[in-house]
Amino acid sequence: MRKAFLMMVLTAVGLVLMMSAAALAQEGAISIEEAVICKDVVDRTPVEPGDVFPQSVERVYCFTKVVGATAGENITHNWYFGGNQMASVSLAVQSNAWRTYSSKRILPEWTGEWTVDVVAQDGTVLKKIIFLVQ
Repeated sequence: MRKAFLMMVLTAVGLVLMMSAAALAQEGAISIEEAVICKDVVDRTPVEPGDVFPQSVERVYCFTKVVGATAGENITHNWYFGGNQMASVSLAVQSNAWRTYSSKRILPEWTGEWTVDVVAQDGTVLKKIIFLVQ
């Protein structure tokens, strides 16, 4: 009985240690919790997010909530239209949970499909956002 109890306790301790190690390993993994294209950002909150914007929009924003980063890391918003990179904006990430954004002026003749790639420092594309201007 005592031997079975000891084995049960050791198994439980082993499981807790494995779960703690997995949580620590994931803590340093940067990821995107939220990413949207919107008409504005007010108080670090996206305003009128969407996938389709009118030709008259003039400016759109890419709002990104980053988790798992360490202070001092950067992400980049790469803006593409018609297969061409239109802008690349490097953004500092200052904590483990950080909200940031970039914006892009949209000329009336730039109608069609746009893409924003959210890229980690190591070049990994963390998120791809596709939207239309029409």
